[in-house]
Amino acid sequence: MSKLGILPPDTRTPEDLLRGEREENERIAGEAMQKRFAQEGAIHDNLRNYRVRLGFTKQQMAEILDVTPRTYYAYEEGHRAVPTPAIAHLAVLTGGDINEIILGRPAPRSGRAAQVAIDEAIVVLKFLAVKYPEMSMEDRYKVVRLHALEDLGGLPRMHPDIIRDFVKIVTRYKFHPEDLPAPPLHEDYGDDHEGWERDIAEWQRIVDEDLDKQDDEAPAKDL
Repeated sequence: MSKLGILPPDTRTPEDLLRGEREENERIAGEAMQKRFAQEGAIHDNLRNYRVRLGFTKQQMAEILDVTPRTYYAYEEGHRAVPTPAIAHLAVLTGGDINEIILGRPAPRSGRAAQVAIDEAIVVLKFLAVKYPEMSMEDRYKVVRLHALEDLGGLPRMHPDIIRDFVKIVTRYKFHPEDLPAPPLHEDYGDDHEGWERDIAEWQRIVDEDLDKQDDEAPAKDL
């Protein structure tokens, strides 16, 4: 503010204002999604809490899952990833809720399941509208449908990075580097968690190399 109490003129262009508004909306939408749909605790902690609630010993849980006690101990201590089929198997045999093991909380009551799915779809559509304003409505609905049908193997469904991966698959990297492969999906690997971690690390390496290449090829700005 000047000495006369008059505010200086706003030199921002309409494009600057629009870009700033989009970035702020994206930040708010991302924070809201992560807060609302974040996983409550690690899976191995949720598994331990689930066992304690049922009153089972570790030995009994190992027998239910048909694994050695040593393997089950590794599950609970977080030293070994719990295979998604094993979680589903445990939920079926104990009459429990798979969401309680994966997310740390039971699924909504059946009467609310449809509403939850609708709420998730609305949130994803809002995120796409903010992050990808030039995306066609047809592609947005494809992303929403793929997101709703895909089994993410316990990954946080509403995390922005998860939604971006579906965008890359649906649009063939139209809004991202086009020469990159689609990221490997966790569910395609079954119990082979090491294989998934290896391939996702390789995919990330390719992405990082491509981004570094883009930075190197970008014209230098005058200082």
